[in-house]
Amino acid sequence: MKSKSWGSAISAVVLLFMATVPAHAALFGVDGLDPAFCDLKPFRQTVVYVDDMAIEQGHSEWARTIFAKLKTSLMPGERVTVVRLSPVNGQSQEVGSACWPDYSEQRRAELAKGTYILTQSPLATLADQQKFFAAEIDKALGTIFTAARPQADVRIDPAAPPQKQIIRALASDEGRFSSSSQTIRAIVYSDMMENSDLGSVFNSQENPPLDLGKKLGSHFHRGVFYVFGVASDVENGKTIQEDAKFFWTRALKYMTATVAGFGSDLNIPNRVPVNQLDYSIEVQYQDQPLAGRMSLLSDTEGNLIDSWLLVDRLSIALVEGSFKCRGAVCRLDGTTASGIITNSPSEAVNLSGAKASLEGQIGVRGSSGFLPLKAVGPG
Repeated sequence: MKSKSWGSAISAVVLLFMATVPAHAALFGVDGLDPAFCDLKPFRQTVVYVDDMAIEQGHSEWARTIFAKLKTSLMPGERVTVVRLSPVNGQSQEVGSACWPDYSEQRRAELAKGTYILTQSPLATLADQQKFFAAEIDKALGTIFTAARPQADVRIDPAAPPQKQIIRALASDEGRFSSSSQTIRAIVYSDMMENSDLGSVFNSQENPPLDLGKKLGSHFHRGVFYVFGVASDVENGKTIQEDAKFFWTRALKYMTATVAGFGSDLNIPNRVPVNQLDYSIEVQYQDQPLAGRMSLLSDTEGNLIDSWLLVDRLSIALVEGSFKCRGAVCRLDGTTASGIITNSPSEAVNLSGAKASLEGQIGVRGSSGFLPLKAVGPG
């Protein structure tokens, strides 16, 4: 049974979804979450990681934050998987999974025109389906909360921090990334206070992280990470947040992943991607061609979401900006969140042409160091 502190805290979350879930006869819809939404097969999935060492008794606002962001950013049919991270032993455990019940605007219009005699319109039962989804995620998060046996105080003294193997806990779930052809949005609730033989955020400037991709043989291909709750349980935690960001940005790059958000708050944009394109790229670097990949996800207005660019042997970075097509001509106006061909904080990426064949350049704005860049996508 869930603890009282979890039940009272999560009730506010369930209200986001109009908590009372009515029972239905099968004639009027599926009694429970309809598995058919998983058949929509969107081009992204979401994995929610919860650090069981960061859970504190009486504090479940992190769960409300996760629910609120999921509701405003999930694609129709997008799978959400909840995973427990156990940094004390460097392991992880999947505890629940469900697909978001919703339809695209086009499908909604089609369903609205339908005639329903013996069954209800799928649109009429959609609100209830979303409540069932909320109940499944609530159950998974509650399982972690209860199993963690939350303490009244989990404060960390930076002078004597506990051992935490967050990297190994995440890497133990690496198979999910290596076997996926979809973008994986990883939402991580953790203080991110790694302190192990693989590195420590408490001396990250003097001892930067190892090349963990080589060390562990683990890579989070197509992974885009949103991390929140950083240093929330550390005395004077604000002073160590930047050290943690430095440590984890490099660590995840070594493991072929990108960091889209990292800090106290969960800063996922409240936008839903509706388009996705994958490209093979080639950049002329020091008089030799280097290959790579680029994945672009965009919303209805062409704004990029969870998009990234990877150049083999160099680096990977999140790409923000826009990708828009007018007639037969498409244009990417992007900015990387970190340097790929330089050590600069960001680089401009500008490409244009037919959707299947783009040409342009990458480099630092205001400099003469732009390099030719080509991108070839689906025909």
